[in-house]
Parts: sequence; structure tokens; C-alpha cells
Amino acid sequence: MAFARFVMLVCAIALIAISTGCASQTRTAQIGDVGFNSRQERELAAEKSAQHYYNYITPKAGAVIRSNPAGALVEWYNNDGTWVAVGNTPTDDIVIEATGKPELFRVSAPGFLPQIRWVSAMPSSDGVVVSFELDPELPSDRYYLGD
Repeated sequence: MAFARFVMLVCAIALIAISTGCASQTRTAQIGDVGFNSRQERELAAEKSAQHYYNYITPKAGAVIRSNPAGALVEWYNNDGTWVAVGNTPTDDIVIEATGKPELFRVSAPGFLPQIRWVSAMPSSDGVVVSFELDPELPSDRYYLGD
């Protein structure tokens, strides 16, 4: 009987020790994790902080892009170096940073030469309206292809 009480006491102490040790971690372990990587946690916290700053603190403004002729394709040059289609002219408000940082936009339509232009807004501005005048391409009989 005394032995059974002793075993129960040891099990209770072990359970208490295990439960208090796990509660002190800042992040629950995931399958495949080995130990705690403080560098990875700092990088993750810095990334979340930067994302929060951009989403909630950085001022934003709307940019409306128009063209002559209407219906041209509007593309934005992203940070990865690819052109991303954002709509046709005239566009609804395209959200850009209102920090003076320029964003690169390209407007193109079939039969017209495309135009590329920097667009930026300041924190004091409510929005930006940019107009593109597209020039027609040369007719195919005006090209010189050579010998």
C-alpha cells in the first residue's frame, strides 16, 4: 500500500514538472522542430513587424490611370522584377505608397506603342490621376527589314 502511494506521488510530481516546463515556451513545437532557434524567431518577429508597419502605418494613396485610347492594359512592375496586370484604363484606385516612393507602371494597347512611367504620391495628397497618350504604331509597310 505504501509503495502504491509512493508511485502515485512520483507520477504526480512528474506531471507537474512536465506541465510547467512546456508552458514557459513562447511558441509551441511543430513536427520536425529540433530545439528552439532564436535567430529564426527574431527574423520572424522582424518580418511581422515590417509587415504590420507597411499595412497599418505607411500612408497610402489611390492612383487612377487613364489613357487615350481607353481600354489599354495597365501593368505594375513589382519588387520581384515581373510585370503584374492591374486592370484596364480608366482604372479604379490603385493603392500605392504615399511616401514619395515611385512605382513603375506600363500602359499598352494593340496597335499602339506602350508607355512606361513612374507614378508617386506624397502623404499630403488624396490621390493621383495619371494620363497616358499612346502613339500609334507605324504601319507594317513602313518597316525596313533589310536584306
